[in-house]
Amino acid sequence: MTIELIPARDVEKFITDLQAAFRREDGSNKFRSKDLPKFFERSGATLLNIFADKELIGGAVLMINSETNHNKLSLFFINEPRRGQGLGYLSWRAIEKFYPDTKVWYAQTAWLDKRNLHFYLNKCGFVAFSIYDKGESYLAMEKVMK
Repeated sequence: MTIELIPARDVEKFITDLQAAFRREDGSNKFRSKDLPKFFERSGATLLNIFADKELIGGAVLMINSETNHNKLSLFFINEPRRGQGLGYLSWRAIEKFYPDTKVWYAQTAWLDKRNLHFYLNKCGFVAFSIYDKGESYLAMEKVMK
């Protein structure tokens, strides 16, 4: 697995891949492409491409706090044709290695998304600490690094 910061020239492709990964069953999209660049810039987001054997397989949006080293995984995805092959876990491990000074990782996922819950809690070692509602229920999680 290879993790790379996304060059500014590749942000549009990243947004397209992100939208495809989070497309709803009815075909609508959770994220509007015109809003995402503004959000990334305003929030200071770090965008990552994830590669397996030089093939782009996914990406992540992180909020990195270099002062506290308490970082947040905001969005994480593996492109549809590569899902179910164990690449999500390998990608997450590569992200952890890319940010070795991280003390705590924070993440959230929809409370009813059993697949994501299994991934974060059972595979990646996150621990749930709160359930909250933003239109739908979310589970807040953290992973304290050693």
